[in-house]
Amino acid sequence: MSVIDDIRAYHALSCHEPQRFAPGPGQLDWATQPAAFRRYAGARLIELLHRPQEESPGYDLAFAGPIGEPAPLDLASLSQLLYDSLAISAWKESGGSRWALRVNPSSGNLHPTEAYLLLPAEAVDKSAVLAHYSADEHVLEVRAELPAALTLPDGGALLALSSIPWREAWKYGERAYRYCNHDLGHALACLSIAASIQGWEVRLLHGVAESRLDAVFGLDREGFHEHEAVDALLWIGPPRDSEPRLAESLLQGISALELAGEPNRLSRQYRHWPELERVHSLCRAPVLAPVDGALPRREAMVDNPGLPLRPILHRRRSAQSMDGRSGIHAELLYAWLRRLMPENSPVPFASTGEPPRIDLLLFVHRVQGLAPGLYWLGRSGRTPGGLREDFLWERADGELPLYRLLQGDARQLSAFLSCGQDIASDGCVAFAMLADLDAALAEGAWTYPRLYWECGQIGQLLYLEAEAAGISGTGIGCYFDAAVQELLGEGTDQLVSLYHFTLGRAVWDTRLTSLPAYPQPRRPHPIRSTDFEEPT
Repeated sequence: MSVIDDIRAYHALSCHEPQRFAPGPGQLDWATQPAAFRRYAGARLIELLHRPQEESPGYDLAFAGPIGEPAPLDLASLSQLLYDSLAISAWKESGGSRWALRVNPSSGNLHPTEAYLLLPAEAVDKSAVLAHYSADEHVLEVRAELPAALTLPDGGALLALSSIPWREAWKYGERAYRYCNHDLGHALACLSIAASIQGWEVRLLHGVAESRLDAVFGLDREGFHEHEAVDALLWIGPPRDSEPRLAESLLQGISALELAGEPNRLSRQYRHWPELERVHSLCRAPVLAPVDGALPRREAMVDNPGLPLRPILHRRRSAQSMDGRSGIHAELLYAWLRRLMPENSPVPFASTGEPPRIDLLLFVHRVQGLAPGLYWLGRSGRTPGGLREDFLWERADGELPLYRLLQGDARQLSAFLSCGQDIASDGCVAFAMLADLDAALAEGAWTYPRLYWECGQIGQLLYLEAEAAGISGTGIGCYFDAAVQELLGEGTDQLVSLYHFTLGRAVWDTRLTSLPAYPQPRRPHPIRSTDFEEPT
């Protein structure tokens, strides 16, 4: 079998069907649930800062590009970047149990995504450092100090996002690879938005093979009880005209450093899921051509004048159920869809430097001014074809590439396709995120996880748009893959569904107690009135 055939085999293995779910653990063994936080015992700590959330730019500005002049890379700005993207947003308590919620969403709140940073001298320490970000205390754990001979790119930071598949596989089995990459996409979007607040951009680096990154960030060393690997290396800093190139001597030098800190054991028992590691190894990107040229910027769409951004980033929650009654106006839905178009939101969609590959299937339930039914948003720019012959393809909006496919009550259909979950029918609108898998894999095996990244980025914007409108959203990873394909038809376009999402009025569990994320804000300095002025 070819590599592409092997990836297709994994995709088929991890599909859900009404008569058969993808292989999973069968039942949850709560005694072996992985710990939610990676820590490195004995590593030196650097305590991070954060401003009160009320000190914030306007909500709409961040998606158009970096806001204002770039902040200097220092303890205050780097702390705020991590606080607004990967930190804890609240603690919840109920019945003697306590768990954390984070700014970056995660499937099942299991959080397989970790972050490691390479920071130049005088940024947070006298020396350049390799550090791990720990969200539970909002600290950096210093794993190594870099000798002066190892020179990092000027002006910014390198940040690696890694995944620990066991955190997801403990609950979801073979489907965990999908969820790890959903979560990485959410984290990538969170970082892009938080960087925009600092006047910075986020760029995915293409010039280093992913298989080398584990050694650079110390994840190939002894002491790890659970597999962890780097999936994305990012440049974060002031806008620039090209990707930074990392010298071979730098990569080799960092890989050879002696590291401090012992990684904690996340679970007292570890179950090996061989297909997860197999598909991961097949999909690691080789050295790719760097994406040069400045990242795009555009004029901000001001749909929410006066609304502050930071409280929304930290207030975002995943709804567990919807009320089944509340609706929205069509103009609000159109505003959401405009935000999801890649050309309207360079942040976060330009960060990968790759073309959009995801289109959206909408299940419209309760939208005043738009008839219930099935709709298509063509956000990838591809011309759809080869789907069901009875689809209407009626233009539903003069500005957006939004088309009505079928008219009628789609609530039962939406719930059935999302593994029979009522939350998919009780909201105002639900989404299925679709990709042409054939076309993506023709580019290379490495595109497979990046399809899920893009879905996670879309999902993050939907979370924020819902929160900005005073309602809620939630990602749905359980859906019947083949049934969605059957709905679309068996023509020349063989589209696959990669993520479902729903938005509506949430019904919250009042038995839960909410506690602050951290004891007190650790504020760096008085804010200036010019810090968040709109760029001219």
